[in-house]
Amino acid sequence: MKGIITIAGFGTRFLPGSKAVPKEMFPIAGVPLIQYHVEGLVAAGITDIIVVVREGGDIVRSHFAPDTDLERHLERTGKLDLLEQVRGLSRLANIVLVRQPEDLPYGNASPALAAQPWLNPGEPFYYMFGDDMILADVAVPRQLLAAFHRYEPAAVLATQWVPDEETHLYGCIELKPGSEREMARIIEKPEPGTAPSNWVQIGHFVFTSELFDVLQGSETGKAGELWLADAVDRLAGRSRVIVQPIEGQWMAAGDPLRHLKANIQMMLQNDDSRDDLIAYLRSLDL
Repeated sequence: MKGIITIAGFGTRFLPGSKAVPKEMFPIAGVPLIQYHVEGLVAAGITDIIVVVREGGDIVRSHFAPDTDLERHLERTGKLDLLEQVRGLSRLANIVLVRQPEDLPYGNASPALAAQPWLNPGEPFYYMFGDDMILADVAVPRQLLAAFHRYEPAAVLATQWVPDEETHLYGCIELKPGSEREMARIIEKPEPGTAPSNWVQIGHFVFTSELFDVLQGSETGKAGELWLADAVDRLAGRSRVIVQPIEGQWMAAGDPLRHLKANIQMMLQNDDSRDDLIAYLRSLDL
């Protein structure tokens, strides 16, 4: 199975910082967000990874490519721990960058169409948004793949519960009557007070190739975008779609404030920085 990571958006909530650098390359605790994604896929045994980009792909390619000059410098200065980290990046996975064609509509489903030629016919695949981060003891891809192999559905969606005041921000899930796992429909960013449940999709999916059957010829949805939630909704109307509650702390890092919160959370997990960070936060006059 191949993994697809989508970073084909414009990152408008991070402008001007995201004008030249994809937001998925912004560091969290010193590590680019996309590296966490690649490591999670590798932990689940997925080593062939397609990264769908719009612009700025060269910086992603450079991050995972060997850098002889840097490696020589680290070796010469005795920074062997850093040397091993840098060398390890190019050994993590087989990563291919695919540019999303301009003739595809904007939206979080379009990268799937851009990546389709790189998949084998009929091959299931893992699909993930680039701006979600989940801190979990068991990597999220492993959790989703376990559900996919158990139920053998057309798709598996990662889900978590959110409070009422946040449901309008996400795709909200309605389960079929009497079922705790099978999805009836999903509504993208429902109006406040109209969500069918507090369970929302969180940017990780496993799909069979049946997704492309519902994407081909699909009309765009809200704001003229091609929404993955709309495609999943249609898929649930014709096949079995399973939702998988995820064990872990979800940190949506798609805007500056949430990105900062994710940084703080990850730094608190680091023994080298935890005490100093706590002392600094306590020193603030809030």
